[in-house]
Amino acid sequence: MAPRREERISLAAPVAPPTLRHHVTPILEVSKETPKIKAFVLSAPAIARTATPGQFMMVWIPGVDEIPMSIAAVEPDEGHVEFAAALVGEATRHLHKTKRGDLLGLRGPLGKGFELPISEGKPPPQSLLVVAGGCGAPPILFATDSALHGDWEVDVVLGATTESELLYRRRFNCLTHTLVLTTDDGTAGTQGTAVQGAEVLLKQRRAAGAEGYAACFACGPEPMLKGLVKLAKKYELPLQVSLERYMKCGVGICGHCIIDIKGSRVCTEGPVFPASQLYNTDFGKSTLDATGRRQRL
Repeated sequence: MAPRREERISLAAPVAPPTLRHHVTPILEVSKETPKIKAFVLSAPAIARTATPGQFMMVWIPGVDEIPMSIAAVEPDEGHVEFAAALVGEATRHLHKTKRGDLLGLRGPLGKGFELPISEGKPPPQSLLVVAGGCGAPPILFATDSALHGDWEVDVVLGATTESELLYRRRFNCLTHTLVLTTDDGTAGTQGTAVQGAEVLLKQRRAAGAEGYAACFACGPEPMLKGLVKLAKKYELPLQVSLERYMKCGVGICGHCIIDIKGSRVCTEGPVFPASQLYNTDFGKSTLDATGRRQRL
């Protein structure tokens, strides 16, 4: 007797959601941005058309590993997407050896990005402060370009340990008239941290009697972000920060990037969080390594 309709078993492979499927595509461009960081441009029309600043992709290096990478720029008309990778481990070591024409797998866009505040009845332009430290420049570059296209005024603070590590310096300089550079060793801009650079702009704005920034977006080392949270509280500045955590799946399944007892995951509820949501979390305190062992920051 033939099985009832609901009992029939399909042998067809299930279709995975777009974010779970890899788009395998050749590398179009590779450029050395700093002594430790390379940028990669690939063709990924679906990602280029739908990505928002602050989102990321899982990048698959065939035969090696899959790693998360923030989206640095998109060209929707051409279908191009860009990310930048620092040389920090085995996966990025193999990635840095790739060249134009080599294949990579991309899936995304993933996560929650930055959100520009909406002020009803308030005409543009509004002012936005963005702060990038070290390898945190890619999502900030994307956010800056997007905000400028939306008729926002954007002030940028770009910090690094030394002049040669100021990632995307020329690109930021072409985008905005206000670019504050800070380096730990004083080789470019002001000697100090990106947080100190942000405070300079905030003090200048207050002294001039100008209206405060409508929002601040930031990405960088967590100690820097922790300092920026304190600064934003002092100046009553709405702040959104992009966090970095070790990720295995990128879609909230493995739980490796949970930051609080509520189960907030950097890959799905983040990577961008309002500063107000980071109290009573692991932010600025600890993180999990590749084995799941907790490490202090």
